[in-house]
Amino acid sequence: LDKPDQFLLDLSGISFFNDRLMCLTFQSKLADSVSEIENQLNIFKSVIEFLTSNESLKQIFSVILVFGNYLNGGNKQRGQADGFNLDILNKLKDLKSKDNSTNLLAFIVKVCITVFDEKKGTLESLIPIPDPSEVEKSSHIDFEAQKAEIDKIKKDLDITTKKAENIVNKSPEDLKEPFHTKMSEFSVKAEKDIMALTTLLEECNSKFVKCMVYYRWSPKKGQLKDAKPEDFLSMWMPFCNDYKNYWKKEQVAIQKEFIKQERQKHLQRKESLRNVETKKTSAGGLKDKLLRRKSRKSTVAAVPENAAPPAENAAPPTENAAANDSNVKKEEPGTTNNTLEDDEFR
Repeated sequence: LDKPDQFLLDLSGISFFNDRLMCLTFQSKLADSVSEIENQLNIFKSVIEFLTSNESLKQIFSVILVFGNYLNGGNKQRGQADGFNLDILNKLKDLKSKDNSTNLLAFIVKVCITVFDEKKGTLESLIPIPDPSEVEKSSHIDFEAQKAEIDKIKKDLDITTKKAENIVNKSPEDLKEPFHTKMSEFSVKAEKDIMALTTLLEECNSKFVKCMVYYRWSPKKGQLKDAKPEDFLSMWMPFCNDYKNYWKKEQVAIQKEFIKQERQKHLQRKESLRNVETKKTSAGGLKDKLLRRKSRKSTVAAVPENAAPPAENAAPPTENAAANDSNVKKEEPGTTNNTLEDDEFR
């Protein structure tokens, strides 16, 4: 037989081959299914926790409340509010300035960055709202659908576990391993993962209800416990998206201003170095004496080349001059007297 035919023949000799293949296929798919649901629930959990406990978001709401009370100062009912409805968030950008160059939301973003952001204009600055993409993903969460998916996974696990036990019980001893050990370990781990996933789903549902109570939000239809994440998070998505866009523009403007200030400082330092005054060397000082000595040395070294020949009718040296010459120490050719005169340093 050829190798492909021999391979198929060997497979046909394995007991309960189809059931074994189904068990292994479920084992390979379970990890991806659990991971997908877990990632969705973790994103939802982080968004809800951000909305209920983030201090930066509370600071934004405090600024919104202050501006709202200021703008409604002449109204006794609205000018002294202690809070506002979440519906206001998507109406902030509709209030324009006189020249129509900006709006209330953009101004609120600028004030929040100026007052509260100590790391503005740097890469360490963090946006004080949940990420709009995560808010959008969280809005598509359906707790009932997630619970049904987890129940389906649990049911498939029970079926697979029973098949694995049936295979082990009816297979010859030499064909039980390593299938029996691998499937036993997989069943134990899968049950723990499904239990953890069920706990995470219940925790997300509980935090979601507490978040709606925290903001005193109520659905238009039905009770609070029947509200879906899409109903609550749909009003957050436009606000988070607009806030993020204005926040990025403001950060870029601050960075440009920082660069401009640094350039001005650099030019000022450069200009200050150009305006440094140099003082002239004072006459009679040590530096002046050293310069005079250096110039004298260069003059002495240039004399032998340009010196005129002695006159033929020159007068013979006198006795005193000869005596003085005899007392002068003879110098080696090519050297000069390096002795400093006393009056140069007095």
